[in-house]
Amino acid sequence: MKNRILFSLLVLALVLSACGGNGSAVTPSLTGTHWVLEQINGKPVIENVIPTLSFRGDQEVGGNASCNNFNGTYTGKDGALTIGPLATTMMACLEPAGLMEQEAAYLKALESAVEYRIEKGKLLIMDSAKAVVLTFAAQDMSLEGKTWNLTSFNDGQSLVSLVPDTQITAEFKDGALSGSSGCNSYHGLFHQQEQKLSFDTFAVTMMACPEEGVMEQEAAYLSSLAKVTHFSVEGNRLFLFDANDLIMAQFSQ
Repeated sequence: MKNRILFSLLVLALVLSACGGNGSAVTPSLTGTHWVLEQINGKPVIENVIPTLSFRGDQEVGGNASCNNFNGTYTGKDGALTIGPLATTMMACLEPAGLMEQEAAYLKALESAVEYRIEKGKLLIMDSAKAVVLTFAAQDMSLEGKTWNLTSFNDGQSLVSLVPDTQITAEFKDGALSGSSGCNSYHGLFHQQEQKLSFDTFAVTMMACPEEGVMEQEAAYLSSLAKVTHFSVEGNRLFLFDANDLIMAQFSQ
């Protein structure tokens, strides 16, 4: 009798262990996570193209679909997931071959989402037939050791492109941010805690560049950095935001 009780307790312990194991734990929340697409319906994405997916809050989703950016809403909890409808920008990318077809397949797969799970750092999205339609790797959100090129910045009123034939860079190294601000070089400390980000006052060289708009651009760029409170990395793009979630600067690699 005693042995039977011990055997029953052992079986129960094994069952409970299995139920609490890797396969049945509560599925992690997607809120605030960022991903890079690896496969669509089991096929790898086009080389050197980086489609992304970001769950930016409890309901907002967005990213890059291969050529165009997209955004929309989602509902995700305990492994259940719905995405869409999605809105996209309207660019046409002719190269590389198959890019627009890949984008269409990606967006279609996102809107077919019914379930998700996270396994070994990968995000898997399944459709109603429980087939894995999308496979993602976690986005590297570290800034240290990376150099970025500015593509647009907030001039105090809206996002604007750079003055033609100018380049502004940002290198994060050993806790400091430095680079070219279009005319001068700048250098200062940055402080990162997860996705929170702030900068100390920058030291700037004192050259004067006579080209039209260059000095004004430099001042506006450095002013935009002073307003930064958090950031996001999506594929090969870096976004810096202020406290109101307005984009202060956008970079690429």
